[in-house]
Amino acid sequence: MSGMKPSRVFGALIAAIAAIGIAQFGSLAAQDFTEDPNGRAAIETYSIIKQHYLKKLSADELKKVLEGAIRGQVDALDDPFTSYSPPRHTKIRNEDVQGEFYGIGVVIQAARPDGTGAKIITVFRGGPAYRAGLKAGDEIVEVDGEDVTNLDLFDIVAKIRGPKGTIVELGIRRKGSRAILRFKIPREKIEIVSVSKAMLPDRVGYVAIETFLNVKVIEQLKAAIADLKRQGAKKLVLDLRDNGGGLLDQGCQVADAFLDHGVIVYTRSRDVTRPYCEASPHTLWDGPMVVLVNGNSASASEIVAGAIQDYQRAPLVGEKTFGKGVGQNVFTLANGGELTLVTFEWLTPKRRAIHEEGVQPDYSVKDTRFPEPLAFEGLGAPPGGEVELIVRDKDGRVVKTLKAEVDEEGKFSKSEEIPPRKLSDVPGQALIDLKTDAILRKALEILEQTP
Repeated sequence: MSGMKPSRVFGALIAAIAAIGIAQFGSLAAQDFTEDPNGRAAIETYSIIKQHYLKKLSADELKKVLEGAIRGQVDALDDPFTSYSPPRHTKIRNEDVQGEFYGIGVVIQAARPDGTGAKIITVFRGGPAYRAGLKAGDEIVEVDGEDVTNLDLFDIVAKIRGPKGTIVELGIRRKGSRAILRFKIPREKIEIVSVSKAMLPDRVGYVAIETFLNVKVIEQLKAAIADLKRQGAKKLVLDLRDNGGGLLDQGCQVADAFLDHGVIVYTRSRDVTRPYCEASPHTLWDGPMVVLVNGNSASASEIVAGAIQDYQRAPLVGEKTFGKGVGQNVFTLANGGELTLVTFEWLTPKRRAIHEEGVQPDYSVKDTRFPEPLAFEGLGAPPGGEVELIVRDKDGRVVKTLKAEVDEEGKFSKSEEIPPRKLSDVPGQALIDLKTDAILRKALEILEQTP
């Protein structure tokens, strides 16, 4: 799931997944906790709540109290890239990393700004949901008879996925109707395809990597490039726009696919800086190429872009990247949840630290593929009335109109609702529109001048 500017890059740069529980920490961790007055106070607080709170708490409620304590420790670090995932979320994340699960073949996003509810934005052609008749834009309101409109998106995903061959019943509300349509859909194996391709004019191949949070990325890249070569591709566009990162090893392997020597990335922990991976002499593509980046290219995407730029393998075209130059380890906790903790910083081959700086492209071009939403706010308008914003083109024609209601204090605000970005309903097939894509047009211009 991607497409938004990453404020918290999900699982980015996972160097290792360590299974660490109470037994593995041993008595030292418990001793550290109990020797600190605040640690003892935390234990006392839980015990007092359990014994004396007016309402006797159930086991599930006590579990939430303890999980709250874990979240409190993580939140106290005030680090946007350190996070806690409860057990129910961990299973989904691990499935995503492995690149496959049993589900119905849709992409969903939260139906509301607070992350609750679910709306279908893509139905994959030929999958179970497609055969059942689900459509993009459908809102999922029930799963197996349970109202899910107020549930967290992760929890809805967990309910839709399940064992192979089992049936999930969805209640759907379709735009323009209040009726609930019900569909019984078999769960089938769904492969997460993170690499898409297309052939462009003048024998230019196009490959987009949507995420590195999938152990099958390098396999999918190999297959895509091999297919483009069979179609006669002589030049290549590698698109890393909107790729928020993922697995460090996958980033290394993708960079290695285009480089034939040198350190790809260094890691710097508390005590040591060392090369993490180096390029082998063998490449998947040694011809002319251009790399596309934007402000949502982060983490492992920046590792690939930074290495290619440092070795002058190909020009970068687009916008300055996000600037996530730290990496995490994922620790499995005793309750089955996971702690994703920042443990190292990474550096480009020239030892550039890009955290909060980003990678500057060689050719700066604004990403024009998607319209920017309009928004306005203000105060001092007559209470209870309405304010209207009219947008005109250079010839004075009305392009759009936004209206906002004024509250009793004279305040008003309105944000334009932008439809979700359209994704291909055929996994691995890229959607391209050269008319609206200034970055891609510039890349083709550069390649046209490249022998």
